[in-house]
Amino acid sequence: MTGSDLGEEATLFPKTPGERLREYRESQGLTLAEVAARTRVPLRHLEAIEQSNFSGLLSHTYSVGFAKAYARAIGMDEVPIARDVRNQ
Repeated sequence: MTGSDLGEEATLFPKTPGERLREYRESQGLTLAEVAARTRVPLRHLEAIEQSNFSGLLSHTYSVGFAKAYARAIGMDEVPIARDVRNQ
């Protein structure tokens, strides 16, 4: 693959909000347990967000709120994360 092919693939298959959160968290050297402690969101809910398994959460409103709290806790912009979770 060439460099331009990689760019096209990234556009065709964008990362989910959960994947973006996980990658950013890992780049910060944080564990999911540390994020759970910072946000007071149960670990199982954060795991569900990272896996884009929103059916495991109480409601759509909780999904968005927990994802925003997760983003804030790791220093990410919560607005695009919330938008993408709403659209999923």
